[in-house]
Amino acid sequence: MSAMTTIKVPVELRDRIAKLAEHRHLSMAGAVERAIDVAEEEEFWARARAVMGTAEARDDLQRESERLAPSLGDELEAEDWSDIL
Repeated sequence: MSAMTTIKVPVELRDRIAKLAEHRHLSMAGAVERAIDVAEEEEFWARARAVMGTAEARDDLQRESERLAPSLGDELEAEDWSDIL
């Protein structure tokens, strides 16, 4: 078990955490941890969208896609779908 500590939060926030924890069948620590996980994931994807949204990033992706496109069919046999059409 990891070390524990106490933090001071306003009563209203404590009550919100308790309600969220009860609703999700978690401890209050579990609810806080899950909320932080979600916030970190949202931040990661926001940064990814910001970076990938640049013209330079789109150009890099386009060049990489064009470079890899010829290999997409390597060693693949054509499939016959006539039996299900």
